[in-house]
Order: sequence, then C-alpha cells, then structure tokens
Amino acid sequence: MSGEIPWKLVALAVLAFTLVRIMTKKRLKHPPGPKGLPLLGNVFDLPKAYPEKTYAKLAKEYGDIVYLKVFGTSTIVLHSIEAARDLLDKRSSKYSDRPPMTLLVDLIGQTSSLIAIPYGDRLRKHRKWLHDGVGNKAQLESFQYIQQREVRRLLRNLSDEPEHFREHLHLYLAAVMLEITYGKRVTSLGDEIVQMAERANESSNAAGYPTTWLLDYFPSLRHIPSWMPGAGFKKEASAVRKYVEEWKNTAFEMIRADMVAGRIGPCMFSKIFSEFGGSPTREQEEEIKGLGFNVYNAGLETSRGTLLVFFLCMTRNPHVLRKAQEEIDRVVGNDRLPDFSDRESLPYVNALLEEVLRWNPGLPLPVPHRLMVHDEYRGYQLPAGSTVIANNWAITRDTRYFPDPEEFRPERYLVSEHQRSELLLPSSFVFGYGRRICPGQLLAVATVWLAVANSIALFEISKEIDDLGNEITPPAAFISGFTSQPAPFVCRIRPRSSKAADLLSTIKQL
Repeated sequence: MSGEIPWKLVALAVLAFTLVRIMTKKRLKHPPGPKGLPLLGNVFDLPKAYPEKTYAKLAKEYGDIVYLKVFGTSTIVLHSIEAARDLLDKRSSKYSDRPPMTLLVDLIGQTSSLIAIPYGDRLRKHRKWLHDGVGNKAQLESFQYIQQREVRRLLRNLSDEPEHFREHLHLYLAAVMLEITYGKRVTSLGDEIVQMAERANESSNAAGYPTTWLLDYFPSLRHIPSWMPGAGFKKEASAVRKYVEEWKNTAFEMIRADMVAGRIGPCMFSKIFSEFGGSPTREQEEEIKGLGFNVYNAGLETSRGTLLVFFLCMTRNPHVLRKAQEEIDRVVGNDRLPDFSDRESLPYVNALLEEVLRWNPGLPLPVPHRLMVHDEYRGYQLPAGSTVIANNWAITRDTRYFPDPEEFRPERYLVSEHQRSELLLPSSFVFGYGRRICPGQLLAVATVWLAVANSIALFEISKEIDDLGNEITPPAAFISGFTSQPAPFVCRIRPRSSKAADLLSTIKQL
C-alpha cells in the first residue's frame, strides 16, 4: 500500500490548485469595459469627437474605471477623483511616463515637448526650469507688473471695441506669456512672433483627434507612403511641423539676438541661457526651443478657453456677476481696481473662478499617463504599458461633489470650516496629476484671476439684443478638441457705472 500513488490526494490537490487559479484569475481580472473584437479590440468604441463624454457614458455602464484594449494596447480611463488620485498621485512613481505620441513626436517633431518627454532625468530637468521660471511664488511676484500693465490694456480694449473681446483676451494672454517667457513685449496680434505662434498652435490642434489615437495605437501607420488613400495626415503633419519649427527657431534666435544686444529684460529664458553660459550646444538649443513652445502654447490655449468660459457664464448668469460686483464694491471699493493683494479678501470671486474651471475644464482629458510596471487596484489587474487617462470632465460632473453639475453655482465652494475637508476644488485636479501636473499652474491662475476680477469690477457683461429687441442667450456649446473652448458667441460689454467709466478714463491716460 505504501508504494501506491494516493490518487484521491492527487485529485484533491489538482482541484485545490485549479480553484486557487480560478480565484486568483478572478481577483486579478481587468477592470470592466465593452467587449472588443478579435485583434482589433475596442477600436470601434473609441470616440471621434467629444471623447470625454463618450467615455463618461461607458462609465455609467461599467463603473468609474473603464478598460479598453486596442491593437493589443490596454487603455484605462478613470472617472472618479478617488481613482485618479489613488493611482496618478499616490502611485506617481509608476504612472508618470507617457505613452507613445507618434503624431506629435515622430511626424511633427516635438521631441522636446514637455508633454511627450518620457519619465526620467530629462523630464525632471525641464520641470525644474519651469518651476524656477514660472512655478514659484517669489518668481511670479516679480512678474506682476507685467500682468497689471497688460490687464489695463485689456480693459481699454474691451471698452473701446467690446465686440472683439475674443481678440482682446488673446492679446492679453499672448503679451503676458511672451514677455515672461522671452522678455519680448508685444502690443498687437499682428506682431510677427504672435502670428507665427498662432499658426503653429492652430495647426497643431487641428491635426489632433482622432488621427492621434489611431497613430498612437498603430504607430507603423507612420511609414505608409503619403500618396496612399487615407494618408493625408502625413501631409498635414508635415505642414504642422514646418509651422512649429518656424516658430521655435524664430523665437530662439530672437532671444539670442536680444541677449547679445543687451536689450532683453528679466524672463524665464534669460535665466536658462545663463545656465549654459550664454552658449548652449545644439542639443541644448533644441531643449530650450521645445520648452519655449510648450510654455506659450499650453499657457495661452487653456487660459484663453478659461477666460472665454468666464464671459460666457457671466452672460448666462447675471445674478452671479452682480454678487461678485457687490463683493468687490464692499472689499475694494470703486475708486481703484482689484489687484493681487485683494485675492484672499474676495472669496466669492475666487469661488466664481473655481466654478469656471469646473463648468467646462480647459483640458477635459489631460494628456495620458503610461503605467510603467504591472499594478493592482481594487482587485483589478492593470497591465504594464497601459495608457491611463483621467476623465476630468466626468469628475467635474460627479454629483457626490457637484450636485446639479450643469448649473453654474459658485456658492458650492463657500462652505463652513467643518465642511472644508469634504470640499473638492477643481483647481486641485484640472491642471493634472502627480509628477505630470502642470508646472505653470500658478502663473495661469494668477493671470486669469486678474483679468476676471478687473472685468467684474468695471463691466456689465450681458446678453446681446437682436434686431427685434429680444435677448440672445448664448448656448452652452463647446468645440471638441484637446482643449475645450466655447463655440463663438456674442455678448454686450459696457462700463457698469459712472465710477467705472471714470476709472476707465484714468486707465486710458496711463
């Protein structure tokens, strides 16, 4: 008997092993998501426009973590602040890489783009440059005179030609960004460097979704001949590359010439040039060029969208504008304009800006992260190499934190002291997560805040009147893209009082 194989024990061991494997597999399964096709996976589930809304619909069916697989690449879309912070913030050492960006890097040539640089020492160097240049409080205070001078120009322009408010907002942001970044002062959108930057910016955005995700999931498509049907994206990318290179090279040579001539003021890039003794190598030149393009492009595009949303929301919600004006009259008075020293004393204005950031986040889907190693979360298996996306638009619609999310209601942030721990401020997540958070956030918020506070102080922003005397209520309509901006709309902008008109007259004399 002792030499016989205990088959019953073997059978029990096999059964136990099988059960463990089944239970383990179940415990480590992927997050839920739509069933895909063989080989192709979920390619037909990827949205062609407004991807944030399509993903949010999937979340209603599958939960706050949605899993898709396209051409063998896993994509994980996060729809709650808890999931986004647990993974992208608390586990940032695993989630700070970037997935391949074939269109941006290989075809457009943005190898030095901050958003595309892989995680590592090079990224840390770029982020340090940005932090030293625009990401710390002391440095920002040294630039406040630029912001205050340019906001006065904005107010004059809004008073003189209110119908062109879009262009005035663009000039305000371009002037601030160019002078802080390059020491270059501009007074018109017709300035050559502004024109070049806008061509590069517009063409880059136009070359985006859905071409971007298709190339990123199937990068070998970049090798197909440009004459083949469906390869028009290659010609488009070539044109974009030309505009981007023209802008980067011109801006770089402008800095070099100004430094040699001694006519450059304090700015971010004069500091970086000095770091290289004023004579960077070719490789270092490319790093500087790429950084400059990103500072201007990212800072202007998202901030312009935010200011346009502000004007749209004030037009649609006159009661909010009145409450903000009452607070400014009470705190600041009507004999001067609000400045940065007033920020902490204007809680309703600050809450209003938080609500602007929430109501339509400038980046509905922040740039994707890449999971560098295998991870597990809530019992789900998250494969290494997965593309991980936080759906900021869906998070700003989470009714647990933002009841009636389509309503514009700044009061939701004005809570008692004991409720503050439960408060979710949009500014705490709309600028990104973890080690990929936007390093220019402080500059962007300060520049937008100054324009918002001063516009509230001086202007009545209301609905335009049509030829029949009826009010025109602008719709809550937005253009799909990497950044989200309101569709064109009209509004009336005029001085709100005789005191405001007097202040404007004083500003025009400066």
